[in-house]
Amino acid sequence: MSVDTNKEQNSGMPNNPLETWNTWRIIKWVLFAFPILIFYIYNSLHTAKSIKHKNELSKTLKELHSERISLESEITQASKQTRLAEQLESKGLKEISTPPKKIIRDNQ
Repeated sequence: MSVDTNKEQNSGMPNNPLETWNTWRIIKWVLFAFPILIFYIYNSLHTAKSIKHKNELSKTLKELHSERISLESEITQASKQTRLAEQLESKGLKEISTPPKKIIRDNQ
């Protein structure tokens, strides 16, 4: 009977010190793995956000590039001599049809 009463008293505590060591080993592993898991989740979300932002910037860059090309084309067309002559003719100025004459001055 003394053996049975002894087992009843120790039923709440592990009989084997190896079980305590295994439990502590699992707790240490969880404490080590949890921050790594949190960092992994944060890193993957941050990467997804960065890729989305990069794609948006790339799209904006393509739009700005096409706008730049169209503006350069407009400026090139607007600066041609015939185009300028048409615009100035509506304001009353005409293009010179005769070439300019060189004035020579005598050195006296």
